[in-house]
Amino acid sequence: MVITLDAKDRKILYELDINSRHSNSEIAKKVGLSKQVVGFRIKRLIQEGIISSFYTVIDISKLGFTIHKNFLRLQNLTKEKENELITFLKTNQNVVWVVSCDGKYDLAFGTWATDMAYLDKTLNELNKLFGEYISERQIATIIRGEYFVRDYLISKTKPSAFRTSFFGAVPAPVKMDAKDWKILMELANNSRITSVDMGEIVGISADAVAERIKKLEKSGVIRHYNFVPNESAYPYIHYKVLIGLKNLTEDRDKSLIEYCRVNPNIIYIVKALGPWEFEIDMEVETAEKFREIMMNIKTKFNDILKDYSALQIYQVHKYNFCPSKKIEGN
Repeated sequence: MVITLDAKDRKILYELDINSRHSNSEIAKKVGLSKQVVGFRIKRLIQEGIISSFYTVIDISKLGFTIHKNFLRLQNLTKEKENELITFLKTNQNVVWVVSCDGKYDLAFGTWATDMAYLDKTLNELNKLFGEYISERQIATIIRGEYFVRDYLISKTKPSAFRTSFFGAVPAPVKMDAKDWKILMELANNSRITSVDMGEIVGISADAVAERIKKLEKSGVIRHYNFVPNESAYPYIHYKVLIGLKNLTEDRDKSLIEYCRVNPNIIYIVKALGPWEFEIDMEVETAEKFREIMMNIKTKFNDILKDYSALQIYQVHKYNFCPSKKIEGN
């Protein structure tokens, strides 16, 4: 069931997308409500399934990893076997993102790896168990990803000054100890966890937790805090567009990125190495709005646009880009 959001709900979601670690009091000042009402509304948004989780954007290259996205077209698959496949991916410690989609591909997931041999090991395990059900698989390695604050929630005419956060793909590990890693894993599971609660889990004071978080932010390991919507209840349609490019120059590359940055419905972009060079994620109220944006892109960038495939993501099964284990020596 799709739920209608009123203006205050959208403002609260917008503030959570800017920084989901902000307290109810901080959000209340921005949206013109009491902290009690903000707390009630956030709780309701979770209970009604609008918010799936609160997410920490982590620059995984700072942990020494790269991300590889896999797009699968499935065949001869019963619902039971599909659920088995999804469960395998959700519980696999090397898989950080899993979604079901309509379009050219049926399922997409992301894996982290320290090198290609590690990636091969993960995919071989998948092939042994489910290879007969995969009719096509494409892999794209993330070169750079950028998240954009959901400006469409409050109909902003100009992009937010803090609209973008990014992560890279060149492994450059930051020195972290076991407590840092534990804090990062807790933030990845729930970016709104308090420093007090995290201190009890990690075994240090709340002040020490806050100081370590600041260092993780300053080092670039932590880039942003936002929320993950539940696609089945969220009143916006999520499209991922896989774009092949041609005759790309540095200027046209910058122009395409800038177009995405200022478009309020575009929430995420990826420069990729694989069958396509660019990915655009957008959230729109209607399919007509999606077609309008795509027509605009095709018109403005017809000189570099080679082809594209559109996927509609209708369910997110896993969204946690923090690897569940620490690199030895890091």
